[in-house]
Amino acid sequence: MLELTQALHAYSSTLALKPDHITWGMLKHLSANPHIAGLFLGLAEACLQVGHWPAHFKESLFIIILKPGKSSYITSKSFCPIVLLNTLGKLIEKMLSHCLQFDGVQYSAFQPNQFGGISQRSMEDAGVFITHLIRAGWAKKFKTSVVAFDIAQFFPSLDHDILMVVIAKAGFPPEVGNFPQSYLTGHKTMYKWDDFMSMLFVADIGVGQGSGLSLVLLGLYISLVLKLFSFKPILKEVQLLSYVDNGTILMQSPHLVQNIPKLIAAYGVIYHLLTALGLVLEHDKSEVYHFSQSWGESHLPIDLGFAPYMGNMPLGPKLYWQYLGFYFDHTLSFREHIRYYAIKAMMTIRALGMLGNSSRGVLVMNKCLLYRIYIVPVVTYGLCL
Repeated sequence: MLELTQALHAYSSTLALKPDHITWGMLKHLSANPHIAGLFLGLAEACLQVGHWPAHFKESLFIIILKPGKSSYITSKSFCPIVLLNTLGKLIEKMLSHCLQFDGVQYSAFQPNQFGGISQRSMEDAGVFITHLIRAGWAKKFKTSVVAFDIAQFFPSLDHDILMVVIAKAGFPPEVGNFPQSYLTGHKTMYKWDDFMSMLFVADIGVGQGSGLSLVLLGLYISLVLKLFSFKPILKEVQLLSYVDNGTILMQSPHLVQNIPKLIAAYGVIYHLLTALGLVLEHDKSEVYHFSQSWGESHLPIDLGFAPYMGNMPLGPKLYWQYLGFYFDHTLSFREHIRYYAIKAMMTIRALGMLGNSSRGVLVMNKCLLYRIYIVPVVTYGLCL
């Protein structure tokens, strides 16, 4: 019952109306009745024990929204999809996700360097971890180089058969291993574009982007890459981090030139591991950056061995490395990070002036509340770094 209450509390009562037209406010009101809450719990237990996910929960509404400022809308990347799932199904998914995360962390099904989609491993945790490694390296007179990469279409590219093997090998109980077989198949979605509504289409590839279980299943899937990477003897000095579909390779040595061969070897291993799992590495989105307290060495390029960054067109570092919303510079001064978020906060403060002044409009108390909700988190983002 506590897990049900916690899962319900995580959702706002004002979220968008779902395909079943049940709001979170309705579920919270119904769950206040112990008998009805017991029925919800019984349904969740039955889904897990029997290994079955009802067809009603597999239907979703796929809303297509145009991304602003695009010069052309002839490619799928120019659109932002929002997937709406049935409310009661999302509640049960949230409860199951919490259990999988708790056991996965407790029994090391997830790797220590995995962030994102896992409890108590947020974006700021990933940023703090990288910052700590860099500063710890400087204390040993080491210089740090990183190569960041991105996995293309991660959510729809997940192979169901491989996921079943990973869950079984991770040591979860048999009923947990059987449940995804029903959960991942038989999905249908309906497309909505303005006033247009399509018929139901089969959508059985990968995992649903919007499901409470998606990030946990993806985390288990990518944990296989981190584990196999750690088995390579030649890469023992290299660290691999992941944040959902973003990965970072870190190498430390007394000289930046010594980091390059190890990073190239590690990148090649990552490419082959991801390819074997049916995933695609987006080479054109890869980035390299060097952290050194001397300015002259931080411009060293790298030949990744894959187009477009190979031969006469190596990948060179930019002035700043933008990662998970943080702006890193080679000396970790964070001046660009502070400048960016200070300007963003000031622009938001000026926009608040449209809500009224001291004599009319929004009350001063409400303005103070808006400031604490929208301005303070922007100004303090990455403060722990």
